[in-house]
Amino acid sequence: MLAALVLAGIVAAPIGTAGLLVQARRRVRTSGTWPSIRRFVLAVGGTVVLAAVVVAALRALGDSEQLAVDGAAGLAVSSLVWLPVTRRWNARGHLCWSSTIFLFVVYLAFVLQWTFKSHLGPASTAGGLLLWLFELFAAILACAYLWEICDALGSEHWRRRLSRPQPASVRDSDLPFISLHVPAHNEPPDMVLDTLRALLRLDYPNFEVIVIDDNTDEEALWRPLEAWCARHSAKFKHLENWPGYKSGALNYALREMTDPRAEIIGVIDSDYQLEPGFLRRCAPLFADPWVGFTQAPQDYRGWHRARYYRRLYYSYSYFFAVSQPSRNERDGAIFAGTMGLIRRVALEQLGGWDEWCITEDAELSLRLARAGWSGLHVDESWGKGIMPLTFEALKGQRYRWCFGGIQILRMHWRSLLPGRASAQNRMTTGQRWSYLSGGLQWYGDLLGLLFLVFLLAGAANLATGGGELFRKLTAFLVATVPVLVLLGLVRAVALLRRGTGASWRDALGAFFIWQSTSLVVARASVLALFARKAAFLRTPKTSEKQRWWEALRANWAESTLALLGLVGMGFALSKATELAGMLLAGLLLFPTLGMAAAPFNSWAAQRAALPADLTAWRTMEWKRSRHRRAVVRGAAVGGLVTVGCVVAAAVALMLTPSAHPVQPPQLVTAPKHATGQPHRPAPKPTPTSSSPSPTSSPAPASSSPAPTTSSPAPASSSPAPASSSPAPASSSPAPASSNSPAPASSTRAAG
Repeated sequence: MLAALVLAGIVAAPIGTAGLLVQARRRVRTSGTWPSIRRFVLAVGGTVVLAAVVVAALRALGDSEQLAVDGAAGLAVSSLVWLPVTRRWNARGHLCWSSTIFLFVVYLAFVLQWTFKSHLGPASTAGGLLLWLFELFAAILACAYLWEICDALGSEHWRRRLSRPQPASVRDSDLPFISLHVPAHNEPPDMVLDTLRALLRLDYPNFEVIVIDDNTDEEALWRPLEAWCARHSAKFKHLENWPGYKSGALNYALREMTDPRAEIIGVIDSDYQLEPGFLRRCAPLFADPWVGFTQAPQDYRGWHRARYYRRLYYSYSYFFAVSQPSRNERDGAIFAGTMGLIRRVALEQLGGWDEWCITEDAELSLRLARAGWSGLHVDESWGKGIMPLTFEALKGQRYRWCFGGIQILRMHWRSLLPGRASAQNRMTTGQRWSYLSGGLQWYGDLLGLLFLVFLLAGAANLATGGGELFRKLTAFLVATVPVLVLLGLVRAVALLRRGTGASWRDALGAFFIWQSTSLVVARASVLALFARKAAFLRTPKTSEKQRWWEALRANWAESTLALLGLVGMGFALSKATELAGMLLAGLLLFPTLGMAAAPFNSWAAQRAALPADLTAWRTMEWKRSRHRRAVVRGAAVGGLVTVGCVVAAAVALMLTPSAHPVQPPQLVTAPKHATGQPHRPAPKPTPTSSSPSPTSSPAPASSSPAPTTSSPAPASSSPAPASSSPAPASSSPAPASSNSPAPASSTRAAG
């Protein structure tokens, strides 16, 4: 029965995903009774059609009529159960969600049952259960990503989305007074001055500008800012040995320098150039007395000329084009710092910015939601900043976002658990899920690294002729693997393209930019669980050109893992005549490419063409040798520990004693649907096997792992956005690499 349900999911999930990704003719949608009835009728009709396709497919694959009907019935029940939850979506979004979740559930149930039926001994069964828990966590991450995808592409009615907020007809004298805070630390003065000049051009009658310089080392960097502020009636303060990093500087500006008339506080990063209409368009949104903050998308300049920067730009755009609008529907959008406005009374009631968290902006938005304040995401971009101009700077930024996201989880996890609203925590269920899933998504990269360990161990075990490690490989597991992997990859790349307007090539490149930072994110997700504080790694906007071998050296940990992946693929292909060998080699390809993309992106970033001013800023930071030595030392220590752990774990898994004597992999027959008989070893093992059949054709009981794809996002965490799928495995799962798209769950941290 479970096997029939798995097959039904394997047939239905690709069809549901394809239906969602096909771009239909867009029409103006409105709320009301008739559109809701139409969506319901189409969803039910689509379910009937999909169930009929499943019956026909299972019958063609040799299943009995009863099992085919049972599989289709299970799919139909899943679809009907989700109808109330997906009522805002069109039929395509509903079918994609319900069919994919159905596949997750029946797959996890089947694999759990099969782990016990494999009878490989207590140690192997315990390992199989641990593997199943990893797959369960991957499925939960998949649900978070998949919801955003279906929400973005399937929603016909948005209740809270503000695509182009129109200026309210408010007299200038009635507009609130706004205090704009510009924090700076060791920034090129010309860049900051361009930001300040753009602020003078704002079309708004009542605002002030406060520049707060936070512990800049060289006086020559902050003196020009002080002189400019004196000439243009802006406030300026240089802080020496001031605690709290960016949060501490912002708290000083709030308490000591802000005009008493100010009702709204704006935070503008020192590299952002605002458009004149920003305040006049967004300030009227605070007419609602419960709006605590507004957040416009962060945008960037100088990315058009080079392929690497174009792809990096699209990887950033995902979070504000997909994740934020989806979370905004549940009032779960985050305050991401720059391009955001916050109500002063709300900020002061909460005690200002927390100085323990290095992503203080997202942490503040969670406290605002807990206190009952609402947030609004505004779709339209109103300013452009500078992306990290080197790949090493990008890794530092991702490390900070991840570390801060886990800090928030560790401090506030009790507030995010399901429960009733109270005076101490007014968050709704939707808000709690938004923040909880955003934080948990950072662990997708760690999960992918763990799956890589299992893959390497499975490859080594297969090459040395070892027996099964955790569970036997069946035709059903083999059939599920490519479906889960390909669906995750296709959804990630297709949504990137649809959400940002990128070409297919650039969308794929943006996806691998997410993957290439997975090692540093995995390290941060572990360290943040134990370290009370982290070094506040400011995002350098500059670097010098380097040779290709220097790119390898700067990303040697990722390069080493890519090399190990190639070796593992070689081990697997040494058994290419066996199905398990080909499958394992294919599964190793994805994480190997992700790791190999790190030195490639490093080299591409430093060779990419930039405007003259950005080129000058890119070369500045790396001229300070003490900064470079600190970065190299930190990368060397962290990378050595990480690679050492991966190698040690892979060797340990490979040497795990099997419940049976070491012997060539045996063949097992797939379950017989009609009789429900369990798998039994074939009487005469052979060195090769035929392709898997859905009914009784044999599949090798090898130790090869099976994959999970967990795809980005931005930040959130990403963020990192295809769905993370549970990974079927014989001895192990396949890598579930998941970066929240850039800032996805994550948040854009200071600097």
